[in-house]
Amino acid sequence: MQKYLTQVEVVAPDHLEKNRTLVRAFLSGPGPKLQQRLLERKQKVNNWATAWWLNDMYLSIPLPLPINVNPGLVTKPRTFSNQKDAAVFLARFLTELLNYQELLDSCGLEVQRVKSKDGKSMQPLCMAQHYQMFRIYRRPGTNGDEQLILDRATSGDHIIVAHHNQFYSVPVRAPDRGRITESELVQQILTIMEAKADPRTPPVGVLTTAERPVWARAREELLKNERNRHNLELLEKCLCVVCVDDDVLPATFNNPYNKEDRWIGDRDYANVLHHALHGGGSRHLGANRWFDKTVHLILGKDGLWGLTYEHSAGEAASIFDAFEELTAKVDAMPPPEENTIPSHLPAPEKLTWQLSEQSLNDIRDAMTSFDALVEDLDLCILWFKDYSKEFIKSCKISPDVYIQLALQFTHFRLHGNLVATYESAGIRRFAFGRVDCIRAASPEALAWAKAMCQGDPETTNQQNSNSDEGTKRVQFTIYSQERIKELFDLAVQRQTKEMNDNITGQGIDNHLMGLRYTAKETGEPMPEIFTNQAYEIVNHFALSTSQVTTKNDAIVGYGPVVPDGYGCAYNIRNNGVIFSVSAFHGDGRTNATRFARTLEQSLRDMAAMLKQAGQR
Repeated sequence: MQKYLTQVEVVAPDHLEKNRTLVRAFLSGPGPKLQQRLLERKQKVNNWATAWWLNDMYLSIPLPLPINVNPGLVTKPRTFSNQKDAAVFLARFLTELLNYQELLDSCGLEVQRVKSKDGKSMQPLCMAQHYQMFRIYRRPGTNGDEQLILDRATSGDHIIVAHHNQFYSVPVRAPDRGRITESELVQQILTIMEAKADPRTPPVGVLTTAERPVWARAREELLKNERNRHNLELLEKCLCVVCVDDDVLPATFNNPYNKEDRWIGDRDYANVLHHALHGGGSRHLGANRWFDKTVHLILGKDGLWGLTYEHSAGEAASIFDAFEELTAKVDAMPPPEENTIPSHLPAPEKLTWQLSEQSLNDIRDAMTSFDALVEDLDLCILWFKDYSKEFIKSCKISPDVYIQLALQFTHFRLHGNLVATYESAGIRRFAFGRVDCIRAASPEALAWAKAMCQGDPETTNQQNSNSDEGTKRVQFTIYSQERIKELFDLAVQRQTKEMNDNITGQGIDNHLMGLRYTAKETGEPMPEIFTNQAYEIVNHFALSTSQVTTKNDAIVGYGPVVPDGYGCAYNIRNNGVIFSVSAFHGDGRTNATRFARTLEQSLRDMAAMLKQAGQR
């Protein structure tokens, strides 16, 4: 409760006194009873938090999956001399994926370990996310989605290839002969790649981009036809979706901030992340997806290689690790032999749909809403190379703590305040643990950010505009460099403790969520602490962040989680840090490019502060 009040103090200070009263009432009233019920639940289930967390974080959220939920990743582009080379690459990757799936089937993964809390031993991590990533499907519902856990006896033996908005089912195992060969996979994929686009093909995949209750109702309409039921079953039970994109996104998806940075040809960093996140909407490649399925491999016409994934199934660490590991295995293979053994397999099954007038209207409506969402997304990539994590470590600071404080500094500099900040904290030390929330907005971070911004005219104007009275003016204290460094050290200490508390199970967000769900299940009145506006403000994550570590340089990102917020994924590399900043144009106050530019300056100013302190 004290940690909660600290959050109120920083992001909703006008509500602090009221909430101190509410906290006292909670602690002397329903709080202990709810806590006891949580302890009782702990004795009955493997993890008291995960099912509630999954519903709270994902399944009860009606927002469309692309941009709002599903992240995207783009790694270094592939180079192919012809279409067959591309088919060979995909066939080899899928062959390695089948090897990996068989390793999962035999429970053969090596258990990952991390240092224990006392630092004296290595503690095992729960591997459930790895084992389930290819066995989960998110089915839409009108009152909340359903997560299907598929039985390997009846699923995972075919893939779906999407090409020109058309879906094809390719069996990768047969009951009478086991897995098909790499050569046979090449021929199946080539058959699909050589199919010409048909303008009459209905973009049924775009339905998965709609708000979840809307898609659920559209799905019910599709299910009225037996052919459609068959198609939906194939899509739900496939191993993964392979998106063969026969187009590229135009330069309108580039960001002028990245004008010197090209990922492929004329496409910049922002362009390729747009491609992975949403495919450019229905006008481009956005309907060449089935966003409900966990893993979507994406191979572009120009060699773009990446993926998007449905986030309720697992965290980036498990999915990206597998993707990069399998890609590395394919890259290490020798060139394929030219001679190809003829295949006698039947052609891939083309999924044809029987669409009513209602379904056609549903598709048109989904296209309109999806394209509006895509146009609203504002993306900017900052590849910061002035220094790397080694400099940060040499200052005896956790790189993650450092980046989180840089983001707080940047938001204060831009907007004159701090906001509720979310950073994913992996809690796989616990059975079936997913994440809790590392909160970077703290009184110490606020005090340091104010000191760093002394005399900054833009920040002064922002603080004045945030004041309750139009005539009120912020009074600045003149801080010495020594005092600024002292405030920074305090902020580092606070953020380091916050990070360590969360990854060892001492975060507040899962706990508060558990108390709230327990109250809901009892049928008694909800404690006022959960209905007060401060609770809403503290959980309005206007800054949603995540450290996403990859083995290679990769662009990784996602959209903001609230309309007036920012998304910021960061990949700490040996040669710098890759930031993917997102916002929505429609908000007016947020701007991804301005945030990235200010963040760049913040990182430089922080290094200057540390270097100056080291010289004294």
